Amino acid sequence: MTEANRRRNARSEAGLGDDALQAAAALLQLGLHNDAASRAYYAAFHYARALLLTEGLEPRTHRGLGSLLGERFGVTGRLRPEALAILARLQTYRMAADYEAAERLSIERASLEVADAHAFVDEALAVLKAGGWLD
Repeated sequence: MTEANRRRNARSEAGLGDDALQAAAALLQLGLHNDAASRAYYAAFHYARALLLTEGLEPRTHRGLGSLLGERFGVTGRLRPEALAILARLQTYRMAADYEAAERLSIERASLEVADAHAFVDEALAVLKAGGWLD
C-alpha cells in the first residue's frame, strides 16, 4: 500500500467515523438507544482503522483491530490506555445492542457510549492531525 493510498484510505475511514458519530447522536435523540450505541462503536471503529492504515495495517476482525491498535498506538503511548479501554467497552455494548434481543440499553448507558465515542474520536483525530494524516 503506497503512502498516497494510506492517506486516502485514512481520510475515508475518518469520514465514515464522522458520519457514524453524527448518526449516533441523531439516533440517541430519536430514542433508539441500541442503534445509537452501535453507531457510537462504529465511529470509534472507523477512526481506529484510520490510525492503523497510517501504519499500513488493515485488521481482518474487530478483535484484531483492538489488538493491533494496542500494539501500535497503546504501547508507544500515542493513545492513552483509557482510549483503548473505551474502544473495548464500545465493542462490548455494540455486541449486546446488535445481538442480544432482550438487551435494551437505557438512555443513560447509550448517552455514555456516545460520549465515550466522542472522546475516542477526539483523541484519534488529534493523533492523525499530529502525524499529518488529516488537516
